Amino acid sequence: MIQCEKCSAPIDPGAVNIQTFSLCPHCRAMIRTDVFPAAVRPEKQKDRDQALVVADDAGCYYHPSKKAVAACASCGRFLCSLCDIDMDGTHICFPCMALEKEKNQLAGLETHRVLYDSLALRISILPLISLVFIWATCITAPVAIYFTFKHWKSKGSVVPRGRRWRAVAALVLSCAQIVAWAGLIMRMVHGPFT
Repeated sequence: MIQCEKCSAPIDPGAVNIQTFSLCPHCRAMIRTDVFPAAVRPEKQKDRDQALVVADDAGCYYHPSKKAVAACASCGRFLCSLCDIDMDGTHICFPCMALEKEKNQLAGLETHRVLYDSLALRISILPLISLVFIWATCITAPVAIYFTFKHWKSKGSVVPRGRRWRAVAALVLSCAQIVAWAGLIMRMVHGPFT
């Protein structure tokens, strides 16, 4: 049921999605109601019946009208495909997963991931921020190159974000820093190039 924001009175479905403001019939406030068409469309009987469980099938503990596809390995509750969390072949429900996560008993649950490409880029850029720390590039450049090559094939972010450009930028910047240090050392040893 769609209600007026001011007085919580029901709004006539004919005043919904009309692209103009109208008066609430109860409090006379100017309102405009835009909703998804499915919110005001009457539910079809056959759509509702498809989600119901057949009498011989088990229903989900959390969604009784959905067919159970697995049982939780921890508590034994029946779960539908929406509630079932497959942890390497072990089926578990969300409350049990949260409880076992608190106890640190879930093997294989990845709660964080180190993004080595971003780390390498930060390591290569950090000493360049201030001229006071520019000397640190002789240490941070090899470390950034190490992280780039060591973790080139490591898992990146769960969210796609184009991780390769960060690794390549860290590699190029670190190599440039090493070349600059080599040039500086050569100049100090051999004198100015003529």
